[in-house]
Formats: sequence, C-alpha cells, structure tokens
Amino acid sequence: MNDISEYIHGELTKIPFNLYNLITKYIESNHNTKVAFVGGYLRDLLISKFHKKCFSEPVDIDLVIEGSSISLAKFIKKNIVNVDLCLIKEFNLYNTVEININDYKIDIASARKEIYSAPGLNPTVTESTIEEDLRRRDFTINSIAFEVSKRKIYDLFGGISDIKSKKLKLLHSNSISDDPSRLIRCAKYASRLEFNISNNSLKQSQETVRKWPWKSSETHQKIIYPPALGIRIRMELAEICKHDNLNNVISIIDKWKIISILNENIKVDKRFLRGLNWIKKLNGNYMLYLLKDSEDLEKACQRFLVNNSDIKILKDYSNIKKILKTNQKKFNHFSPSSWTEFIEDRNLNDDTVKLLICDGVPYWRNLFKWLFIYKFIKSKKDGERLKKEGWDPGKEMGKEIKRLRYLEIDNLNRN
Repeated sequence: MNDISEYIHGELTKIPFNLYNLITKYIESNHNTKVAFVGGYLRDLLISKFHKKCFSEPVDIDLVIEGSSISLAKFIKKNIVNVDLCLIKEFNLYNTVEININDYKIDIASARKEIYSAPGLNPTVTESTIEEDLRRRDFTINSIAFEVSKRKIYDLFGGISDIKSKKLKLLHSNSISDDPSRLIRCAKYASRLEFNISNNSLKQSQETVRKWPWKSSETHQKIIYPPALGIRIRMELAEICKHDNLNNVISIIDKWKIISILNENIKVDKRFLRGLNWIKKLNGNYMLYLLKDSEDLEKACQRFLVNNSDIKILKDYSNIKKILKTNQKKFNHFSPSSWTEFIEDRNLNDDTVKLLICDGVPYWRNLFKWLFIYKFIKSKKDGERLKKEGWDPGKEMGKEIKRLRYLEIDNLNRN
C-alpha cells in the first residue's frame, strides 16, 4: 500500500460513528461487495495532504457501491450506535440514498453509467462498476475513489496530479454539453480551492456556451429551455450562496466570458458586485438580482423556472426604476409619508424594494428607510379608539388611521 493509500485509509478510519468499520463489516457479510469513498471529501483530504489547506469537519461524505445502496444504508442504520438521529431518504430515480447522522450527511449511490440525450436533460441510467461510475463525473479532481476492501485508489484521469498542480480539468469533451451547470460548479471550485481552470477546459466551456440554444441529439431540434438545466443551476447557486463567496464566483464566470449562462445582460462591475453583496446582507433574492436587467425578461424567467410571484417582483422593479429615473424633480420634495404611500399603494413586495436598493436607483436611501423604519410605524389610534371617539367603521375611519400613521412617520423624521 503506497503512501497516499496509507494516508487516505488513516484519515477515513477517523470518521465518526465507526462508519469505516461498519462499511468493512457490510462488505465482508455481502460476498466482498465493492464499496468506495468518492467525491469532495476524498478530494479535500488530498488537498490537505499536498497543500496543507485545512477544511472544516466533513458534513458530506459520498460512497459508491457495486450493488444496492439502500441495503448498505439500512445496514449502517441498524448497526450504528451512540447517535441521536439517523434518517434515510431514498431517491429511486438514480438508486441513491441519503443518510443523515446527527450533523453528517452521507450519500450512497449504486454505481451507474449515464447517457445524456441532450444538454441539460436528466440522463438515462444503467447499473455499472465503480470504474464506469467515475467516468460520469465532472472534473478529474472529483473522479478519484478509494475502494475499501482492497484499500485501492482509482485515479483513471490523473486527478491526483491535477490536485498537486491546482488544476481544474473537465473529465471529457462533452462534460459541459452533458450538464452545463458544471460551469457554475467549476467557478465555485476555482473560488473555494484557489485552483485554475485548464486552457482546454476553458475553451470547451466558452465554445459550449456560444452554441446556445443547444440541440437535442435525438430530435435535432433546438432546446431553448432544457427542463433540468434551470433547476441545476439554481441549486448550484444556492449552494454557493450558502457556503461560498457568490461575488467571487460571479466575477470568475465573467472573467471566463461565460456569464451568458446566467444572463448575457449582466455587466459585472463594482456597482453590480456591490449590489450583489447588499442583496445578501438584506436577505434578498439573489436569483432575481441576477435576472433583473434581462433584455427579454419572459425568456429569462422561463429559462430558470421563475414563478409568477417572482415575475411580478421583477416587473415591478423594472417599472419603478423607470419612474424614479424619469420623474426625479417630483420626488425631490417627497416626505417620508409620501414615500410610504408611493410604495404601499402600489403593493410592492419587499423583494422589489430590495432589488431597487441594491441596484442603487435614485432615492434608494428613502426606499431603505421605508424597508427598515417607516413600514413598521403605526397610528397611535386604532379602530377601537376611534370608535370610542365617535367614528363609524368604514372607509373614512381607514383614511383617518392612515392619516394619523403618516403624521407619526413624518414626525419621526423631524425628531
């Protein structure tokens, strides 16, 4: 067993819950079924070894088995001890299982081969071997496996060498056309791991994006909106927003000249990146921020499966932005209550206001004050108080409550 195998084996035996030994026992009791560790955890172990880069404790561990993923999952759940929670979730489409053990997530997949009929479509899946399973993966650095029973490393595509040289290489010539969301993942790794994309992989990425809309190999028809593509890209962006620096990733995508995979109308400059940073601070919708200035909003929303309520937010954003730019003299004299009335009478969603603020439109500060101050101020007199003073319930009472609220808002500004 070479130095790298010894290192990986030693690290894997440290995984909590005695998981490594449980897997070994399962293999022994199931006719030496092949089970291997694969994916990001294995990659990060090797990065730690070669580049002394520290990663947090693993929360995601990936396993591949030449056999039944659910059988292994049930064995682990039955035999695991001293844990508060162990849940199993099955995904029958790809014969995969997710186990949640306390704060750890373990994904177990039955080894499979994938065939993509067209870019962005879900693949056709057949059972296969660990070696064949590695061929379906995205990058060389993610196509390394450690088979448990023989303590054998599978490195069919030079992933270990690429980790040493800090290179991101797509696995094959159809990597991006099979799954264009890999573009987003590649930029994520470049940002997170400080790796550089290889020239051939960058060329493949740029050429694939330029061919949009892609053609189906089966029908030879243009597929403008591959059904699974929008979902995959949104999932990648959600993962980035949660664990990585979205600004860095978007900047890398722009640097690689593949920004049109998101929105060809994005102009990545200091203003845009400042707004992207603010949309996160305001807990806004970053996906809507990326789409907000699309030349063809309908197509952009269809492409990323944006729902009707979010489409309304984008349309309201566009309309209000035009109003604020073309009537600036009118708004120069607006009081806080006038801004409140302007926003609330149009029934603007908070996310619309956040988009306008982050875009830096004229009077964005007034919108900011409404979002965090004015909207929460209430009239000192409610309906019950006004009834005691002789007001009859109805429109006139509502107008009076609004008038009194507006007075409070304007008085707050004077104090």
